[in-house]
Amino acid sequence: MRLRIYRKVWHDRLQDLLAVARGYCNHCPRTDEAGGGYRHWRCAYRRGHRGMHRYRNYVWDAQGRVEYSPVDHLPPSQPNERHGVLARGELRAARRRARDKRRRTV
Repeated sequence: MRLRIYRKVWHDRLQDLLAVARGYCNHCPRTDEAGGGYRHWRCAYRRGHRGMHRYRNYVWDAQGRVEYSPVDHLPPSQPNERHGVLARGELRAARRRARDKRRRTV
């Protein structure tokens, strides 16, 4: 179990390094309640861009405050997709919900 989580964490770190090496901004928004972003969001624009950072339909400023800002055309493609790696408590809760759901259907 832990091995799978560590593998995803290292995969995400490798994706971050590759994105920076390819010249992407890769900035991450704040993930606390004041920011409102998610830990797997990364800016898909090239490094040195002006203005807000963007992950699909969401933008954030340098302080990491997130706003919804839809685009008319397709969202910018993401250079590297990341896993939303769950923390131990989140993973336990997800397993518990799945187990309870299976018991109810049987």
